[in-house]
Amino acid sequence: MALARQGDTTALCEVGRRYLLGTDGFPRYLDLGLDYLSHPSLASSVQATMVIADALSLAELARRNLLIVLSTAANAGLVSARLKLGIWRTLTSPDSAEAMSLLVAAADAGCDMAASALVAVRESPSNPGIAILNALLAFPSLEVQQAIVQALATAVRCRDLDFVARVLRQALLLRFESTSELADGVCEALSMLQHRGLSLMTYQSQRVEALLALCVNRGNPAAALLLGRALCGINAASIPSSLLTARRNVRRGSALLLRAADAGYTEAWTLLYRLHANGHGPVANPQMARFFLEKAAEGGSANAQRQLGALLLRSATCLEEAEQGVQWLHMASSVGDPLARQLLSTLLLPCEGSDDEANSAIGAILDEDAWVAYRLRVARDFGLTKVEAINVDVVAGARAWGLVLLTPVPTSKSSIPRVLPGLRPEVLENLRMAVEYFRRSGQTPASSDTGRRQRLQRLRFALERRGIDESLFFVQANSSVLSARRVSSTWAFHSRLKIQAALAD
Repeated sequence: MALARQGDTTALCEVGRRYLLGTDGFPRYLDLGLDYLSHPSLASSVQATMVIADALSLAELARRNLLIVLSTAANAGLVSARLKLGIWRTLTSPDSAEAMSLLVAAADAGCDMAASALVAVRESPSNPGIAILNALLAFPSLEVQQAIVQALATAVRCRDLDFVARVLRQALLLRFESTSELADGVCEALSMLQHRGLSLMTYQSQRVEALLALCVNRGNPAAALLLGRALCGINAASIPSSLLTARRNVRRGSALLLRAADAGYTEAWTLLYRLHANGHGPVANPQMARFFLEKAAEGGSANAQRQLGALLLRSATCLEEAEQGVQWLHMASSVGDPLARQLLSTLLLPCEGSDDEANSAIGAILDEDAWVAYRLRVARDFGLTKVEAINVDVVAGARAWGLVLLTPVPTSKSSIPRVLPGLRPEVLENLRMAVEYFRRSGQTPASSDTGRRQRLQRLRFALERRGIDESLFFVQANSSVLSARRVSSTWAFHSRLKIQAALAD
């Protein structure tokens, strides 16, 4: 100790070795031992490198990111380092040539454990990696099981899917005791692989199910999601349910999915909706299915938002339900869901002409009559008729997702409000600016025939003065066309194909 404090390199290595091993009167204290062996005077010491590689297990070296030390010691000829590095390459490398070379070198230097591994390879040449690892599991001092768990954790941390799949395959095919650490590693690896489209080999489903059940019993919601999905017979992109469990149990699977959903896994709410919406399933329940769909939508699932919006619009009997449906569809569309956007588009009527032409006309009118300019902008953005543009209360009808015609054309058929989504961000920004203008100017909707005639004349004058065709801003539609664009049974009939597409998983 006195020599080590004075910087003697030999003493530093010896003190570090004794702390790492807990021998010759020293307690086992890994951190302190590594501190001695990482002294600046040992920066280029091969001896210190060999002490670390020899004293620490492979799992500990991997956990502490000291595999470069192991590689250096193996290159320097340390037999134990060659054996450990051979095990690591067997676990992590797709090419077994380097691992075999390291094991042969260790065996030639007199390592009995490496020799046993090579004998196992000769007896089982079709799968050398599994043969090597199974043979070395017989030597507890190597801590191969812990190394496998650490390799799986390293693969998950690197997020290399091929690496993860390779180590997972070995972890599930090897014959060793299942532990909570192994179960957690397998669960995390399967969670990473389940939606990545990576083809996996078939394992013994009983063992996988037992590992996931162990995680579930320890309160792991990711395992509850994986096992619950499998028990319900629902396949993931690359993991068939038969890989995780030997037989179905939908009721138990639903209970596990509910546990995962309560823990924050939105996907579980969606799966529960599918199970309970299936009228022929063992847990069919339309009321619960609707509840689960709402929870999934609230959790941010674009598919659930689209499906809920489509359901609400298809069955809407009042303006509130129609608004809720459009709001959910807008949320799904805003994150790129094409089916939600297509369904929303059925509520709009297109104007003629190009946007550039319309923008130029509005710009010419804006300085002279802002009221007309903003009315024209709202009319084109939301596909309004001329009478709708005159009557719409922009301030009261504005929503975060679009516009509601709270003051429709005053006739019996058109008294049903129109719910108009904004399909583009610029449309919603234009609406926000229009709301600010009308709120600031204090101009209220016309409440009499005289007021409506005056507004109509004001619009006509502004357009005729500049020779602007009104079809650039107002749609031409009769009452039957408008009725088909309002949320109603008529709209649902005409849009039934898009509704069916939106309700699909």
